[in-house]
Amino acid sequence: MKSLLLLLVVSVICQNEVDTVEKLLADLKGASAVELTTLNTDFTVSKNLKENIIFNLGKAYQEQNFLCASRDKSVNDRESDIDKTNKFIAYLQKRLVDNNKRIETLDTNRCTHSSNYIERVKNDNMTLRLIIFLRNSLQNLDNNQLNRYGAYVEKFLTMYKKAKISELVELAHEFADTMFIDWNQIQPSSQGNINTVKGQLIDMLNDMERYIREQIKNAQDLEITTGVTLADFKGAIDIENEQINYDLQSEQQNVQKLEEQLVQARLAAVSCREKGIALQQQQQRAIEDLKNEEIQYNKNKARLQEELNLFTDVYRIYSTQVGTSEDKFKQRVDDYVNDRKVDSYERSQYSLSDAVRKQVQNE
Repeated sequence: MKSLLLLLVVSVICQNEVDTVEKLLADLKGASAVELTTLNTDFTVSKNLKENIIFNLGKAYQEQNFLCASRDKSVNDRESDIDKTNKFIAYLQKRLVDNNKRIETLDTNRCTHSSNYIERVKNDNMTLRLIIFLRNSLQNLDNNQLNRYGAYVEKFLTMYKKAKISELVELAHEFADTMFIDWNQIQPSSQGNINTVKGQLIDMLNDMERYIREQIKNAQDLEITTGVTLADFKGAIDIENEQINYDLQSEQQNVQKLEEQLVQARLAAVSCREKGIALQQQQQRAIEDLKNEEIQYNKNKARLQEELNLFTDVYRIYSTQVGTSEDKFKQRVDDYVNDRKVDSYERSQYSLSDAVRKQVQNE
């Protein structure tokens, strides 16, 4: 650059008067200063613009991250809702199975209870018929027949005690312990008054008849009450099952909608992350672009600053040292151009003045 500048000055001097060089140097210095100022201005504008772009991209990336966090939360919420709904569906299905088992149990218990009731009524009616038979038989018994009658009563007691229904068995024990006559110890033919014995037996049979009829009525009432209660309970279960089936259908449809929403939420989350990555990459490219521009700017600035410094120094040297000896300097320039007495610029003793040569070479 220094040699080029020197040749430029020499060329100008060869073509023009020496006094025009100062103007040329001033123009070169001004042009370099303007170019440097323009470079600084352009870089400042470009830097501010790119820094603003980088800032906006960073801000957009942060906002995108917040948005992506919201998208991720939407995914998590949908997954949580699906999990809760599936658990609720499992509960409803188990409840439905349990209710169906309860209905089966109720139906079984109802059949068992009805069977027991029928068996009990059957036994009670049989007992009533025996009581009527025994009581009617007592009316026409004489003293000798009363002994044979004891065998019938004993058979009646045995059949009564073997009743299948537990309540009748307990009742049989109660009558046997408190009211029944021990026929193994009684000898009707030797007791004197046959009417007294008949009266005792008739009273006993009458009491048993009243008790059994009362038990039959109670059993009938219990059968009706139990039937109504079981029917109401079964009806309540049926109503609950209807509601469960409705809820199951609704929740299964809800799961389907949630799964569709989950697919969309996941797609939105992926798209959001991809956009965030794209913004981050754009910001990184902008940062690299600014860095490269700054490197190039520093190179250009250093070059222009060097030129400006060179032009300034040459102008200063020319103004203070060369311009005052125009004729002598011109001769030396002519000698340099014609390569008189020297092989090169660096060895010339008749080229530029020593001050100029030293200043230029040092620069």
